[in-house]
Amino acid sequence: MANPPKPWKAEYAKSSRSSCKTCKTPIDKEKFRLGKMVQASQFDGFMPMWNHAGCILKKANQIKSLDDVEGIELLRWDDRQMIRKYVESGGPSKNTAKDVASAVAECGIEVSQTSRATCKRCSQKIMKGEVRISSKPDGQGAKGLAWHHANCFLEMSPSTLIEKLSGWDGLSSSDQETVCALIKKSPSAAEIGTKVKGIKDDEQSTSKGGKRKKDGTGDQKSKIVKTEGDVSVRKAASQKNANNMEAENQKTSDLERKLEAQSKEIWALKDDLKKACDNSRVARDA
Repeated sequence: MANPPKPWKAEYAKSSRSSCKTCKTPIDKEKFRLGKMVQASQFDGFMPMWNHAGCILKKANQIKSLDDVEGIELLRWDDRQMIRKYVESGGPSKNTAKDVASAVAECGIEVSQTSRATCKRCSQKIMKGEVRISSKPDGQGAKGLAWHHANCFLEMSPSTLIEKLSGWDGLSSSDQETVCALIKKSPSAAEIGTKVKGIKDDEQSTSKGGKRKKDGTGDQKSKIVKTEGDVSVRKAASQKNANNMEAENQKTSDLERKLEAQSKEIWALKDDLKKACDNSRVARDA
C-alpha cells in the first residue's frame, strides 16, 4: 500500500482533458485546478479528483491547512493568497466568493466593433474602437456575456492576468500598452493592525472588618508613590510589548512584500519564456 499523500494537490492544468467533478465542465489548459487525492481503484496508489479551484473554494470545510496542499508553493502569488484566505477564514467569505467568481469566469478581450454594448459596471456605452473585456460565468451561454470597459473590469478584478485572456494576442501593440497602463498594483499583503489594550489601574480597596485608619500621612504618601511606581512599570512593560509586536508585524509585512515580488518576477519570466517559445514554434511552422 502506497503512503498517503497530502489531501489536496494544486496546479495549473497541463491539458484540457480533465473535467471538474463539481460542475461537470471541462477544465481548460493552464487553468488553476485543485485535486482531492483519493485511493485509486485500479492500481495501488492515489489519484487526484480534479475540480476548478473556484468550485472547491465556494464550498465550506474543504481545505483545512496550507500544509494539506501539495504544490502550493509553485502557484502564482494571487492563487496562493486565495487559498490562504480560505484557510484563515475557515471557508468561503463574501470577498472570497467574489474573487472566486471572477477567477472562474471565462473572460475575453477585444476591440469593440460597435457602440451597442453597455458596461455592466458603470452602465455607460462602450464606444466603437474601445478595448472591452467580456466575462461569462460557468453555465451561461453566449447570450450571457457581460461586457465591461477595460478599466472598469480591472478595477473589479485587479489581480486578473490580462495576458491570459482570450483575444489578448489579437490586440494591436498600442492597445496592449493602453490596457497594461490601466493595471494598478494592489497591496502585497493586508496590513496587520496592532491593538494593545490599556491597563486598568483601578485599585479597589475594600476594607474587611473594622480597621482603623492610621493618623500618619507618611504611610499614605508612601503607598501612593509605590502604587504610581507599579503603574509606571506596568505601562512601560506594556509599551515595550506593543513595540515588539509592531516590529514583528513590520517584519512579517516586509517579508510578505519580498515574497510577492519574488513570485511575480519568477512568473513574469515563465510567461515571457512561454510566449517566446510559442512565437518560435509559430515561426517554424509558417
